[in-house]
Amino acid sequence: MNKTFFEKNKKLLLYSLIVISVFSFSNTVSKGMINGCDFHWRPAVLFWDGINHYQQFILNGRGDFLCQNGEYAHLLNVLYYPFTLLEWESARLIWLIINIFLVFIIPLFICKYLRISKYKTILLVLIFITCYPTRMSLNYGQQSIFVLFFMILPFILNSKWASFFSGFSYVKYNSGYILLLNFIVEKKYKYFFISIIPYLIGWVIYFSFTNSDPIVNFFEPIELVLKNGYSKDGDIYSLLNIYLLSSESYYIKFFVVFLIFILNFLFLLKINKIKNIFFRMSFVLICPLIFFPHSNYDYILLFPLLCYSVSNFKYLINKINICFVIYFFYLNRIVKHLIDFDIFYQPLLLLFIIILVIANIYSFNKEHNLYLFNYKLI
Repeated sequence: MNKTFFEKNKKLLLYSLIVISVFSFSNTVSKGMINGCDFHWRPAVLFWDGINHYQQFILNGRGDFLCQNGEYAHLLNVLYYPFTLLEWESARLIWLIINIFLVFIIPLFICKYLRISKYKTILLVLIFITCYPTRMSLNYGQQSIFVLFFMILPFILNSKWASFFSGFSYVKYNSGYILLLNFIVEKKYKYFFISIIPYLIGWVIYFSFTNSDPIVNFFEPIELVLKNGYSKDGDIYSLLNIYLLSSESYYIKFFVVFLIFILNFLFLLKINKIKNIFFRMSFVLICPLIFFPHSNYDYILLFPLLCYSVSNFKYLINKINICFVIYFFYLNRIVKHLIDFDIFYQPLLLLFIIILVIANIYSFNKEHNLYLFNYKLI
């Protein structure tokens, strides 16, 4: 059997990709060293000075330092205590180093769990460190890499400690919430309660340290998010907010959020019919991209799907999944700017994501699947 060009030059291509990736990653790190604007250091500093930053930012309508508007949960400000002991430049650098560590740990952790070959593992690591969501997260000092690490823990380790630390992901409302819902759908009520312990500890410490009303303070992060009108253009909540709810009060928006949670819950019921734990996790993590506002760095949640699809490359549906993820990792932002017509582009993109999720669920679970999806390509 004649070997293809790629098979003949497998090592050469890998070495070339490594060189390109090293240059790309070095450039990303250099940007992160001078930017990091979304690393929420300032709200944590205010908190440890005894100031309720939620109240202050709600009154002011925004934060008072770079793009740090303080929309994250109480726990994040508690966890950031060591950073508040440092000046901004030093704190930003340490946070960047932690994120660099996680950027390598996450793909290695996943690949080891899936028993992916060394060659494919290297490729996946190179993709992860050069894809736009990772580059953007490191550049902005975002929390998305940190959150992704804790989101995958309960699926891979399935222990009480993994569930406890998965609660750290709840600091980011637009993505971490999905674990909370999924524990309920899976009827893992014990793990559900274990996972909310860190969140509740963060809340208690926050309202105690700032002498805030406990009940009011519990809802202040959500109030801040809704009053800031955070929305993008590629999810159900944002589309509703742009075309129907733009002038409504945040109480109505809060009710809409509740309805979307119900819809998301029903969606999870379908996803949880998938028997393979890791494959199921891949689509659980896609839900935040469908239902709630997210920026380009949040597409980092697609990485587990890429890993699973690479490890099961023989099926056509997984080849489609790989193309889908690579598009979001490298091409989506470029195409979006070229088209510059979000009124159609974003809803169609959202529709495609939903269809792809449904197609994967159907392909994985049915005995008599569509020939197209279950066909093994030689």
